[in-house]
Amino acid sequence: MKTALTSLLTASLLGLASYASGRAFDAADFTAILFTTGLVAWTIDQYSREPRSLYRHAPIRLPLHAGSGPAAAQAVKLAA
Repeated sequence: MKTALTSLLTASLLGLASYASGRAFDAADFTAILFTTGLVAWTIDQYSREPRSLYRHAPIRLPLHAGSGPAAAQAVKLAA
């Protein structure tokens, strides 16, 4: 919520500053500024958090048998 509020407030203030300076400010400018400031605010929010452990949970390992199945048989057929 803080990210959306930051980007909306920044886009509104830049729109008011643009309007006060006499420059035309339309919906495309507002949308571009809103998206850019939202992306920057989200990135800062992601990197300003406490570091997280990547190995908190055990990785999911699926059993895989290397020499069995149709892929191995097809490889032998193609090689011959």
